[in-house]
Amino acid sequence: MLDIPGLPVGELETRFVQFADGVLGRMEVGVGLDPELPEGAKFVTEEVYEELRATLREQHDARVAEMLAAEKDARRQQYEDLVAASIPEATARALSGHGGPLDDDPLLTGAGS
Repeated sequence: MLDIPGLPVGELETRFVQFADGVLGRMEVGVGLDPELPEGAKFVTEEVYEELRATLREQHDARVAEMLAAEKDARRQQYEDLVAASIPEATARALSGHGGPLDDDPLLTGAGS
């Protein structure tokens, strides 16, 4: 809480905001005060805020899983290309990273194998 000498601070309440670009925010404001928001931003209820946050989190997690899977596929392809070029398997694994930590990631395999 901001404490400015001589400025009385009354009771605070949490307000939830959705900005025009989809970013979410929360702020503490004095009860009964209606702060000015940037163009396109709007106040939302806590329930809407939590629903939007959950949706954003799900989208983020899905995107991260896609990126990790693409990285794993790229490492596998690099490994296969190196082996096809007569590079020894151990060297191909070391150069490509195939068979390394990403292959043990439970997010990608679903089993942690």
